[in-house]
Amino acid sequence: MSCLQDVLVVSGLAYGVDLAAHKACLKYNIPTLGVLAHGLDRIYPSVHAKVSVDMQSQGGLLTDFMSGTRPIRENFPKRNRIIAGLSDATLVVEARKKGGALITADIANSYSRDVFAVPGRVGDENSEGCNQLIRRNQAALVQSAEDLCYLMGWDADSEKKETKQVELFVALNKVEEALLGVLASQEKLSIDRIAIQTKQSIPKILEALLQLEMKGLVRALPGNFYAKA
Repeated sequence: MSCLQDVLVVSGLAYGVDLAAHKACLKYNIPTLGVLAHGLDRIYPSVHAKVSVDMQSQGGLLTDFMSGTRPIRENFPKRNRIIAGLSDATLVVEARKKGGALITADIANSYSRDVFAVPGRVGDENSEGCNQLIRRNQAALVQSAEDLCYLMGWDADSEKKETKQVELFVALNKVEEALLGVLASQEKLSIDRIAIQTKQSIPKILEALLQLEMKGLVRALPGNFYAKA
């Protein structure tokens, strides 16, 4: 899909969907990053060594553990915070009722990042975690790559502006004027990027964006992005 051309896929180089994601990225020339739960002096599982070598020419490997650190059980939840922190969105494809995928989703939610889950059959233990995330409104339901592109605002078609009558000569305060000035020169911006460019606090920015959206001057996009209307 064209909307995936500028995507970086981050995963844990583990058995199952992690390895499948990395391999698919290598096949379709999509950058991919593996976050390890041990030092860079080894690869676990060892059978993934070849894939890890191929990834280094199309992304890379990352860890915050010192060389010599073994892949012990408690390290895996620790590395999940890095996966969640690096990613604009976390996608859970399969998950049991308890496990690392749900830990990553919970961390991503705590970071105010988007979380998505692929639903599964009722009674399938490998889908219990996904269904639970969706049921508790902790993840948005996705069934295809097209769904993900649309919800994240990556699809160019979803970015087309609709003709909209806006109020003329709207009174704006200084913060609102600053936000409009920044958004006028960009196709879209995230909250963090707006804060950096305007040097305003996040609460002030959120309040101003809400007012601008109500005035029809700004539109909210999926993935916590905003654009000028």
